[in-house]
Amino acid sequence: MAEALLVGRRVLLIFIYVLIGIFCVKKKIITSQSGKQFSNFIVTVIMVCVVIKSYIRPMERQHLLGIFLAIGLAALFHMIAIIVSSLLIKEREDVGYRIERMGVIYSNCGFMGIPLIYAAVGDIGIFYAVAYISIFNIVLWTHGVMLLSGEKKFNLRSIISNPALIAFAIGLLLYCTQIPVPDMITEVMGSISDMNTPLAMITTGVFLANIDLKSTFTNKRIYFVTALRLILLPMIMLIIIKILGVANWMPGAHEVVMVNVIGCACPAAASITLFPAKYNVDGEYGAQIIAVSTLLSVITIPVFNLITNLWL
Repeated sequence: MAEALLVGRRVLLIFIYVLIGIFCVKKKIITSQSGKQFSNFIVTVIMVCVVIKSYIRPMERQHLLGIFLAIGLAALFHMIAIIVSSLLIKEREDVGYRIERMGVIYSNCGFMGIPLIYAAVGDIGIFYAVAYISIFNIVLWTHGVMLLSGEKKFNLRSIISNPALIAFAIGLLLYCTQIPVPDMITEVMGSISDMNTPLAMITTGVFLANIDLKSTFTNKRIYFVTALRLILLPMIMLIIIKILGVANWMPGAHEVVMVNVIGCACPAAASITLFPAKYNVDGEYGAQIIAVSTLLSVITIPVFNLITNLWL
């Protein structure tokens, strides 16, 4: 129960960061256009430091096996999410269904998930979360791109050159080879990593600042999408994990399970606002889904954290 309350407190803090971003835009302290620059900085600098820093640690067989378990569970979740979204969100003439499917499949597992996972599991949680985020990026840059563009192919180069995946490869190499990293570099990466959640969620607030609140919170379709993202998919994942007894597969498996449950219980990813603009699709609907799902996740994420601890 105490852990669920701690996670709930973290969610509230994250929501306050979002409100700060909205306030700064409304008061013209920063502009809406600065959101894209912040996003690029977060993805190419901050997240790279988060990923690499998490793998600078002594190697343990248990943790190495945990990485593969985290990758497997993350791949399973995204596969289930794609199937569920395809079954429950039908194609329509307008492209809004593509944004809805994106909102269901892709969670804010990086920007929002990392501090919540740290609160629930500790430092080792970030270690496993990076594996989850790597699968997220692979699926996003393949299935996500095809979904938004309407094409049946994807650019392999965009996956290989993805900063988060490059950082994952570097981090895994450092972990497996135990190449020593100077303390000063580790300290710099640690300081930059601490910027991840505040800046990422303030940036989310920047994107949400100009949405129409009335149309957002009166749109029943958004609540349907949010229910799939915050309730149905995490519940499906929990049931599968329970049936398979994953939490008992190996020492430390419960920590890996918690990381994956929190990752898939997070609200809609910021990508559903950032990606549409690249493919001439209106990103405002995505921002509305993010707003509602982020607000309601204040309730749902601590609940799933509690259920996972009591049930598994």
